[in-house]
Amino acid sequence: MKKFMIAGLTCTMLILPACGMDKGDYDGANGNGLNPTIDVKDRAGTPGKTPPEAMDDFGYTRIQSPSNDRRSFGSAPQIDKKILSDTISRMVMQNRIIRDSATLVTSDKVLIVYDAKTDDRDRAADIVKRSAMSVVPRWFHVYVSDDTTLFEYIERYKNMDETSANVKRSIDGLVKEMKKSPQGYTDPDKDGEMEGDGRSEGGQ
Repeated sequence: MKKFMIAGLTCTMLILPACGMDKGDYDGANGNGLNPTIDVKDRAGTPGKTPPEAMDDFGYTRIQSPSNDRRSFGSAPQIDKKILSDTISRMVMQNRIIRDSATLVTSDKVLIVYDAKTDDRDRAADIVKRSAMSVVPRWFHVYVSDDTTLFEYIERYKNMDETSANVKRSIDGLVKEMKKSPQGYTDPDKDGEMEGDGRSEGGQ
């Protein structure tokens, strides 16, 4: 009899805390269980995972328009050009025909100089350009060149920024030089539109 009383008392102690919760204490929709102080930034990853472990997690964001339809969702996204240039170069180097590549990213342009072990220059240019365009936002113009003498020219801009003196005119001159090389099967001045990809017809 005493055992039954102890067992009953234990069950009651386990149930009472749950009964005391209100809806705000439980984040069931996100699968986090008891977490009344969860921060917004914590919702981006899976709870309990370290940043390296969370690298494979999906990204999801839902934003609903306010009732007064005043759309103010913060400033435009800021792009880290150094990270973007590194990502593009790594994407380009995944192609086995590419032996060397250098990438410069400005506010609206991506310039890539590369060395390829192939005689098909147009195909190489298209591979490099597509690699970059798979990463960058659509408004970027991508220019490529297999003229390896331009490696040292593109490197000169690595410590510059948009406010550097005469930088825009100088980069425009470099772009003009790069366009003497094959540019693949797309016009670099059409915001990444490729032949047959349907993007010029509204992304169909």
